[in-house]
Amino acid sequence: MRFQKLLVSCTQMSYALWIITALAVILSFIKDKNKSLHALKIAAKKFLNILPLFLVIMAAFAISITFIPTEALSKIIGKESGLIGVIISLSVGSISVMPGFAAYPMGAALKMQGIPYFIIAGFVLSLMNVGVVSFPLEQKFLGTKVAIIRNLLGLFVSVLVLIIIKLIFNE
Repeated sequence: MRFQKLLVSCTQMSYALWIITALAVILSFIKDKNKSLHALKIAAKKFLNILPLFLVIMAAFAISITFIPTEALSKIIGKESGLIGVIISLSVGSISVMPGFAAYPMGAALKMQGIPYFIIAGFVLSLMNVGVVSFPLEQKFLGTKVAIIRNLLGLFVSVLVLIIIKLIFNE
């Protein structure tokens, strides 16, 4: 019952964000039509640039989820996997940094496979906030110390949210 209320609340919030975005775009057009069109063109180009990568990531994930039997996936990161499942989900998520637009559909696919919310939360957050593969790039631009601190903080937040979600949903 609590989950249904949360889902309705999230859906309403989603509608509210769409409405606010639409109003902001309309106000932008009223203020300066040319700048607004220019900004939308830039956004469309950026979207089209990341679309192939997004589609490849989603296809690879869908194929892997399809070929891994639900029972095996449940044993690896399901409710009964315990601490090992948490470590595996955090580790797999930490391998690469991925934006939310790609990570959230993955979380939804995992939920459809029966994976508990706390495992999905840890996976998705570590996927977006911890980057083992991107560490050399971060190290180059941020410096070693800041890159290490950023990744450790990302991992800490992932674990903290995982624990909070586990407590909230009593999984």
